[in-house]
Amino acid sequence: MKILKLLFALTAVFTVFMACEDETVTNYALQDISAPQNVTANFSIAQDDTGMLTITPAGEGASTFTINWGDEQQSEVTIDAGQSASTVFEEGEYLVRVTATGATGLTSEYSQLVTISFRAPENLVISVNQSASNPANVSVSAEADFATLFDVYFGEEENEEPMQLMPGGSISYEYQELGNYTIRVIAKGAGAATTQTTEAITVYEVTSPLAAAPSPTKKAASVISLFSDVYTNAEMRTWRTDWSDASLTDINIEGNATKQYDALNFVGVEPANPIDASSMTHFNIDVWTGSATQLRFKLVDFGPNGTYDGGDDSEHEVVLNLDNGDFTQATWVTLNLPLSAFTGLNERAHIAQLIYSAGPAGQATVYMDNVYFNNENYVSLSAPATAAANPVDAASTVYSVFSDSYSDPANVNYFPNWGQSTTYEQVSINSNQVIKYGNANYEGIDLGEEVDASGYAFVHIDVWSADYTTIPFFIIDTSGERPVDLAVNAEQWTSIDIPLSAFTDQGISVENVFQFKFDVQFNSGGTFFIDNLYFHN
Repeated sequence: MKILKLLFALTAVFTVFMACEDETVTNYALQDISAPQNVTANFSIAQDDTGMLTITPAGEGASTFTINWGDEQQSEVTIDAGQSASTVFEEGEYLVRVTATGATGLTSEYSQLVTISFRAPENLVISVNQSASNPANVSVSAEADFATLFDVYFGEEENEEPMQLMPGGSISYEYQELGNYTIRVIAKGAGAATTQTTEAITVYEVTSPLAAAPSPTKKAASVISLFSDVYTNAEMRTWRTDWSDASLTDINIEGNATKQYDALNFVGVEPANPIDASSMTHFNIDVWTGSATQLRFKLVDFGPNGTYDGGDDSEHEVVLNLDNGDFTQATWVTLNLPLSAFTGLNERAHIAQLIYSAGPAGQATVYMDNVYFNNENYVSLSAPATAAANPVDAASTVYSVFSDSYSDPANVNYFPNWGQSTTYEQVSINSNQVIKYGNANYEGIDLGEEVDASGYAFVHIDVWSADYTTIPFFIIDTSGERPVDLAVNAEQWTSIDIPLSAFTDQGISVENVFQFKFDVQFNSGGTFFIDNLYFHN
């Protein structure tokens, strides 16, 4: 009997299949199977001492909303999208939960703590945060005792509809015009009485950057820098030629050197010697402007003869327009322009001029930083190709810990067993011994004695790394240990002299120094090389 039933089922399936064989079958599978998103709700409180609260939920992709009133005396209610639901509360606090359900059955939840009180709201405090980089953007939050919700007026329109703000939340607004405005916040409860307060703000034009340009992250070995605090810069003849139509002011923003060009029509910039950018792929510059609507960058190559108007000059200008979205006002913009875009350049091996222009001509102020050529195809090195430069300090002024140029103490241990993951070896580069620390987390150097370094002014070290641009370096004295960060130019030997006052100002003595320490546990696993570690005057 079971066999007969099975044969009947198979026959039925086969019949259906054959009947559909010549028909086109369309699969109307649901394309979006995600849960509802951005679920929220609008609340309305009747100010008539009834305690009636109305909720209108909303959410992208939601078909229905189930409302749990947070009150054991009240049943959940399910409504369709676009509908509202109301109920009456006694005085108290209720955690209202809204569950949004999509067409696929997936759900998302939104909750809001609601206060029902018939007293007038008290102790109203508002917080208005105005963006420093764009003062037209403001956000408002508010708190008050006995308040169910807040109505917020931003004061830009005469017949303004208030925006709703719930306790514990915030709302944002962007003004369309510059000027003075009064933000008004009204705290509302279940009674007729309300409480309100105001705060005056000014929406002003940002005319200068408040923060420094972002620090570039290109490997130093892949960069020819003209102006940047991060890299070693080529020697420049001028950042404003005498035929320029603009004024130049050298300023500092958060300790970062920056060029400020006012009333910029055009300005010429010239290196002391032509730049060979033939191995570079891009020209980089960081710009900030609150007024320019057009920026133009021209590169001029003087050709093999290296002289202006020598018959083999070539040039090309790249034009960027605000309306096209090529850059943005009132924020730092990093422009990494492909050199291939400078199609008029016959060569890139003798770049002798950069010419910056702006529009409207003579009316814009433009700030500039991090001007350099870079090679996007650069392959990182794993070890230095050359040795660190020989130190120039006289041996009579030096207490050496590790250097081929001086005599080192016999008892120094460059790899004490501190349970570190770091590996150690000495390698020869151009017949010069250097120390390589790999797979680093932390590493110590034990001097084998206590050294009175108080008679010296500096501790010197040469560092090379492809992995680290910052290495915390500690002097360890019997009085304690303190760090100073070593700022390392990636893939270049960086020669660093640290005043010993950088350690003593942190409250330790250097009269009994017995160890050094490197600690890169914030970024473990990298490699760095050191050479020429010594105290000196």
